[in-house]
Amino acid sequence: MIKKSITTILIFTAFITTFLGCNESDDNNTEPNENIIKIEDAKLFDFPLFGITPISIEIIQPTIIDNKETVYGEINIVVPNSVSLSKIAATFTSNELNLSKFNVLPGNTSSLNYETQNHIYTVVNVLDESEELLHYTVNIKKEVIQTPPTLTVTDFKFEASKNSQLTNDVTIEKRVDDVNSQTIYLFVPTGTDFSNLTPTATFDAEDVFYTQDSSISITDVNTAYPTTETSFDFSYPKRFIIVLRDDANNTIKWVNVFVDVKNPVAIENTDITTPDITTTASSTSFRGITTWKNVGNHILEFNMATTYENKIPTSDIDFITARRNFTSIGLAPKESADINVLVIKDLPVGEYKSTAVFHSKFVNHEATADLIQPVKLNITTNVTN
Repeated sequence: MIKKSITTILIFTAFITTFLGCNESDDNNTEPNENIIKIEDAKLFDFPLFGITPISIEIIQPTIIDNKETVYGEINIVVPNSVSLSKIAATFTSNELNLSKFNVLPGNTSSLNYETQNHIYTVVNVLDESEELLHYTVNIKKEVIQTPPTLTVTDFKFEASKNSQLTNDVTIEKRVDDVNSQTIYLFVPTGTDFSNLTPTATFDAEDVFYTQDSSISITDVNTAYPTTETSFDFSYPKRFIIVLRDDANNTIKWVNVFVDVKNPVAIENTDITTPDITTTASSTSFRGITTWKNVGNHILEFNMATTYENKIPTSDIDFITARRNFTSIGLAPKESADINVLVIKDLPVGEYKSTAVFHSKFVNHEATADLIQPVKLNITTNVTN
């Protein structure tokens, strides 16, 4: 009886022990495993550079799903323009990462070249660096220094495709700079209608305005230069002024657009024969023997004295001379004036020929003098007894 009771007690004790053991095992299974790393803890929240203070730094964190990285992170850094990108190293400390658990590769001793490429930094398990946890693509660029606009009309032309009266594009022939202004010169074919021209223009300026009213102060010009195709009237006496502004730097410049022709003088009759003259002791003058006209777009004046060529008979003496008439202010577009001819005295009997070469320039635009084509007048005179 006693043996039976002891056996029963032993069996019951064994059962209780087994039961408690099972419960204890179940409780252990519900506790977190300390060996599992939470990669959220491996994120970088700064990327310090050795000896460099960045202008800006942007960190885009990796995408993590179920404690696994699915998309790499990205770090974009802008450094001063004076910094060389050829050798840049990171300097990670415990302020950026728990270095007892994680490490970053490449390490602080690695200097990398960012001039033409970016680099990938990897956060690894400090106990097993082959276990890559997170990745960051690091881009380092220099600060882009904004240079002020040059306040320049970079291009101004009349395209044949936009101007039916032109067969070829007309571009800027010459630029002349002053302190705060510039004049650009364009020359169209003779006979062009100056009142109907459509320009194509580009500018290096913050704001672009224009005016055709020269009485307005440059600082008061506020009509925006059109951004769409627009025809303008460039005919005399109108002016065309482009005003370029850089308000950020409080600067302004204006550009005068000069449109004309290179052969602005037309002679009514380029080949003339004077009435016969006799050998006399005085010179003979022929007034208004023909006329000349300003077919250009600005006031004309003398450029230099008339020269002579093709003289028959050949002589160092100018036995025939010609003079154009016009007022002291010059000859305005569409105006005409007389040409007078003078034959010197005491010429022997015979036929005399000479070609007068007239040289002109536009008033107040001496810079174009070398571009204006001279015009010629052929003169014949017969001297009889």
